[in-house]
Amino acid sequence: MERLKAAISPFVPYRVKRALLATVLFDRPSKLVLGSFGPFEIAFRRGTADEAVIKESFDRDTLLAGVPEYKPASDHIVIDVGAHIGAFSLLASSKVPQGKVFAIEASADTFDFLRINVALNRTTNISAHRLALLDKRGTCTLHHDAGNWGHSVVKRLSHRSELVECCSLAEFMDDNAIRHCDFIKLNCEGAEFPILLSASGNTLRKFSFMLVLYHCDLWRANTEADLVEHLRANGFECAIRNRTEKRGWIIAQNAGS
Repeated sequence: MERLKAAISPFVPYRVKRALLATVLFDRPSKLVLGSFGPFEIAFRRGTADEAVIKESFDRDTLLAGVPEYKPASDHIVIDVGAHIGAFSLLASSKVPQGKVFAIEASADTFDFLRINVALNRTTNISAHRLALLDKRGTCTLHHDAGNWGHSVVKRLSHRSELVECCSLAEFMDDNAIRHCDFIKLNCEGAEFPILLSASGNTLRKFSFMLVLYHCDLWRANTEADLVEHLRANGFECAIRNRTEKRGWIIAQNAGS
């Protein structure tokens, strides 16, 4: 536990350290667990969706392996929308050691774990942002799902929620001086529709590859066909994989890249 204290002290606010470390130092019940997964050390919540996320990222490398067309290079720029506790962001950062990963997570509690995991692994090329992407700048309501996974800004899922700052994809790119992105992953529980459908061709053409996990059960105003049509109209070649009745993956490659 001294390892956790030393790792998070320079990076994590006092209120977070106090809440997390008290559960260990004073022998109170806690779901906080530290685990080693290959070269990574991960703080996660025992008995929650965190465990499934870790398996998908480290045990099976599901996301990058599911897009074999994309070949990470050492200096690539990656954006992770819906970064959760940072498993995919950490994996991506190891593939782009001279590049940068922008990890975006809206949930305050989960974002704290994201920051801890960046600190634990002494990762210097991940930029973490507590933020929701939508179609405009402002604040929005993040509706909590029953657990710590699946929260959505487009559909009420329970009686619990929190307010979070939001902005459009173009505004995020401008705010962070991102002129080009080699790979973006969007797993944001329905918000992928307003994010992408509101994005101009000028914004979309800054991306080489997109992995879009779409959720038609959470966003009812459009279908995956609308996303594909919008992306194709702006120069992307698209394929749909892992399709179920309401969900699936859109793999989009910029034909000009």
